[in-house]
Amino acid sequence: MLLVLSPINREARAASLHEAVQKGNQLVREGKFDDALKTYVDGQIEHSDDPRLKYNIAATQYKMKNYEEAVKGFLDTAATSKDVKLEEQSLYNCGNALYRQGKLEEAIEYYKKALGLNPDDRDAKHNLEFVQEELKKRINEAQETAQKQEQQQKQEENNQQQQQNKEQQQSQQKQQQNQAQQEDKNKQQQQPQQQKEQKQEEQKSAGQEEKKQAPQSGEQQQEQQERARAEKKENKSDETPSTPTPARQMTKEEAEQWLSSIEENREKFAKKKEQEGHAGQYRPEKDW
Repeated sequence: MLLVLSPINREARAASLHEAVQKGNQLVREGKFDDALKTYVDGQIEHSDDPRLKYNIAATQYKMKNYEEAVKGFLDTAATSKDVKLEEQSLYNCGNALYRQGKLEEAIEYYKKALGLNPDDRDAKHNLEFVQEELKKRINEAQETAQKQEQQQKQEENNQQQQQNKEQQQSQQKQQQNQAQQEDKNKQQQQPQQQKEQKQEEQKSAGQEEKKQAPQSGEQQQEQQERARAEKKENKSDETPSTPTPARQMTKEEAEQWLSSIEENREKFAKKKEQEGHAGQYRPEKDW
């Protein structure tokens, strides 16, 4: 059974809807968004499918910065409204709500949809160009930020590497210093021993030199002289007789001297024989 509304009921319902819309709009202008939202919702009790109430509820959510609820309301209005202008406005405001959430790419998509319904919408064109530039700017900023972070990371790595190299160099220098100190310490420890050995060697050399330069006793000198004479006689006996030189004619004076020396030698020889007879043995004369 179909329920047919009388003209009176239609007028009453239109009046109540009009009152709800007017009252809510006035509250919005006064900034009383909570009361305006309540008025629109109450109006949906009798007019649940009315696109104007849906649109006003979504717009009030947007002013209250409830952007997710606003997006849902605008999409619902665009999907159910038979009014192209209201649909286009819903898509445009949906783009605004998405922009407020930082969803720039989705906002651009809904601005384009709004312009598809109304290419002459200057607000939609302006917002589309603005958000596109904003998106490029954010992309460039993101790239610059990434580059700065990369450079900063490289700088930190370089600083860490330089610090490591510095610490390694300091460690090597410290090792070298320790090694040099140890070598000096070893040299200082070895120096007294070397000096002692050198001193002993000098004393030994000095003793040998003194021994060489020490004066010989009388007996040692006499013994040395006797050995020297014995060696001289042996060397003299081993000498090869020299070849006689041709005789020359002696002078009278030389002949007389020669004969005189022979006589003297004979006398000396006779005396020696006589002495040997008395002494019983032969003792040669000293020639020193």
